[in-house]
Amino acid sequence: MDRPQLKLEVREMLNSHFPFFLLLFLPVLILEFGMIAAQYSSGVGLNSIWSFNNYLGSNSYSTVASTVNIKLAVGLFGFVFLISLISGLLMTGIQFVGIDLLRNETTFEQPVTKSFTIFNNGEYFIGTLMISIITGILTFLWSFLLIIPGIIKGYAYSQAIFIYRDALDKGEKIGYFEAIDRSRQLMNGHKVDLFVLGLSYIGWFLLSSLTLNLLDLWVIPYYNLAIANFYVKIHDDQAKHLPPFFLTQINQKSRMIPRRTIQNKAKNDCLPAPYVRRRQSFLALAVI
Repeated sequence: MDRPQLKLEVREMLNSHFPFFLLLFLPVLILEFGMIAAQYSSGVGLNSIWSFNNYLGSNSYSTVASTVNIKLAVGLFGFVFLISLISGLLMTGIQFVGIDLLRNETTFEQPVTKSFTIFNNGEYFIGTLMISIITGILTFLWSFLLIIPGIIKGYAYSQAIFIYRDALDKGEKIGYFEAIDRSRQLMNGHKVDLFVLGLSYIGWFLLSSLTLNLLDLWVIPYYNLAIANFYVKIHDDQAKHLPPFFLTQINQKSRMIPRRTIQNKAKNDCLPAPYVRRRQSFLALAVI
């Protein structure tokens, strides 16, 4: 994968339509800055109560301070979790918009409306939520084998939401596990590419932290558009090289061509091995 070219395309699009992308990402940016401010202010409050608790020492009033301290900590955790969930859902919807823009399937209009894409489509919302939960559980289970397998599987499942959404847009009804399975196959040979792509933005985020995160107004759109372009590159490029019979199998709504048929045709058409290794059951997905 040509990573510099991928990022160059994103920068050119971002710089050419920056006002649009600023409004598109504005809800997420507001949530981010609000969460940072809440964490900072709550941190100051917690430190003050903690100091007061230490001052009281063994006095019975220290129990009151400890109780307040715990309640504030729990409240802060719940608030951060809720904001993170909403922000993550919004960001996924915005990445959908980025994919459409990169494919020239939508226009640079109505950025605020498009910011809430994930909430304007019930199937997008439910699919994103369910796939996130399932992949989170699977990744957690793989992490029991050591951290590295969990990380690898996290990258393998990373495109499932995009695949599921593409299928919905084509009128193809696929299950959540089928989307995860397709993501695993799509990411064969590309997990390192995505890992390196993420590493290439560490410098940008460190630089943004030096500006009190003000640079996030540009860095966050830049990074998330790159993630969207990564999916477009590997998905659309693979589709161009798939034989017609396999595209038919992929686009069927509810029936799947038997694996034996695909394997027999693969022998005749010299289809690369990764395209014929299909596992339909959850057990096979978890084992592989």
